[in-house]
Amino acid sequence: MIVTVRNTMLHYPARGIRMNAAEELAMHWTKAQPFVAAYITSLLRDFHRAEDVLQQVAVILVRKFGEYDSQQPFLPWALGIARLEALKEQRREARDKHVFGADLAEQLGTIYEQMSGQFKAYAPMLDGCLEELDHRARKALDLRYVEDLKPAEMAEQLRMTSGAVRVLLHRARTALRDCIERRMKNLGDRP
Repeated sequence: MIVTVRNTMLHYPARGIRMNAAEELAMHWTKAQPFVAAYITSLLRDFHRAEDVLQQVAVILVRKFGEYDSQQPFLPWALGIARLEALKEQRREARDKHVFGADLAEQLGTIYEQMSGQFKAYAPMLDGCLEELDHRARKALDLRYVEDLKPAEMAEQLRMTSGAVRVLLHRARTALRDCIERRMKNLGDRP
């Protein structure tokens, strides 16, 4: 196999394929990304921070791909960059005053385990109440809590102002709360 990253075109005679550097990077990253993502997630507690670090690693890989020695495996190189970025994030996280100590995290875990039975009972109620919402309110909740978009981003998709999105979210949450309380009261009234 003859590969020269510094040239724009790469030639793989065994496969009869000519690729440019961007195509080669895409091929390597597609194979490595699930492993890099799992590695970062195992090092960081917060899923959203792990996603941010994964994106940062991808950007660094693009920027530094010219330095990659194509005679070496790609995955260890990508994991090395991921390790450095995850360590940077851990240092930032350690300075964060909102990080819980191990004892508090353990106590919270115990409480969540104890409450899991209650959450299972509430899930069908929540599903039923979500179905009662109108389409626009349901879409707003999905954008906010499933896709994790901010109101400004949601406004573009819903063709509303950010203020109108905030009002829509407030009303949708209030409707859900009222619906769940009503259903819980009805459960309590049963013999």
